[in-house]
Amino acid sequence: MERTAVFLDIDGTLCNYNGEVPPSAGDAVRAARKAGHVVVLCTGRFRAGIYPELWEFGVDGLIDGNGSYVELNEKVLLHQLIPEIEAHAIVDWLHERGLDFFLESNNGLFSSEHFETAGEPVIRQYSAGKGEENAAAMQVLVEHAGISAEHTVALGDAKDDIPMFEFARVGVAMGNAGEEAKAAADFVTDDVDEHGLAHAFTRLGLITK
Repeated sequence: MERTAVFLDIDGTLCNYNGEVPPSAGDAVRAARKAGHVVVLCTGRFRAGIYPELWEFGVDGLIDGNGSYVELNEKVLLHQLIPEIEAHAIVDWLHERGLDFFLESNNGLFSSEHFETAGEPVIRQYSAGKGEENAAAMQVLVEHAGISAEHTVALGDAKDDIPMFEFARVGVAMGNAGEEAKAAADFVTDDVDEHGLAHAFTRLGLITK
């Protein structure tokens, strides 16, 4: 099979909703990389919010922050930042008005004192829109890697993964995915805890049994 870029959502795809990576998924990622394919985490999370154990079996790249950061082979290809002076001004403005906030970055996650309860409705709305910029970030990565968009695969479990499916040549929804994600995918594999990722990799020819 041609060298392929494989973009993986994290929660519900590479790991289950308890943050556990099925052994078969880790084995599949290692085997795909050994076969020469490029495996990239593609997530709305920032690096600081990614489970440390996900780095243990090795990946080639990372798209995080909803497409604001792109890294391949430890080289940063894209990093869209809010300038420090503007970040301070935003936080001061929010504090002055008694508004709660949550800040995400590759260096850490920072929230106001009462955000956990006050911010719940906003988080739901924000999460529903995640994923829109990932496709542009995927294009940046494949161009740098010298891989045609025709040789791209994306795996995910949620509505916010649909833009990944639309960019990739093949989009794969997990068996535990929402109905919208399943409808947008080219095929549906098994649940994350039922070796879904490994089965998809085998079906796609990324690895052999």
